[in-house]
Amino acid sequence: MSFYILANQVTFLLLSLNLMTTLSFDSEIISYMYGGSKEEIYFKVTNKNKTLAIKPLMKSDYSNLLVITKSNKYYFNLKYSETKPHQFIEVFDGVKSHNLSKKLHTTDYEILEGKSSVLIINKKSEPLFVNSKEINRKEYFSKGVPIFINNERVLN
Repeated sequence: MSFYILANQVTFLLLSLNLMTTLSFDSEIISYMYGGSKEEIYFKVTNKNKTLAIKPLMKSDYSNLLVITKSNKYYFNLKYSETKPHQFIEVFDGVKSHNLSKKLHTTDYEILEGKSSVLIINKKSEPLFVNSKEINRKEYFSKGVPIFINNERVLN
């Protein structure tokens, strides 16, 4: 699976006790910082410092994770998920796409997908909460990452 992460966006990463999750980057990992305790999650940098292996040690409300590579910084919110947890993730830098096609359409919102981003259009008069961010009209989000609208997983 590929994540095309836009600059300064927080990405939800879904973990399970039964699986190891890997984040593989194009450039070398310089450091990473986890906001929780060492007893919650096991981390190991491998693959010539380009892959971070993550294995939860307990079911918990996990904290956030910052991964710093030679070329960028990536922000993650780690969440426990028994359904559709992430396994092998290739991380790329995303850019706002302008050539978009319809991905998902409801009465409340529309999701358009481009090469390395998605555009979410709010059709309601009140705000939508997309990945914990309030949007009134429209907003670009990273492609490939899970999209939660009003706390419901609707994509990926």
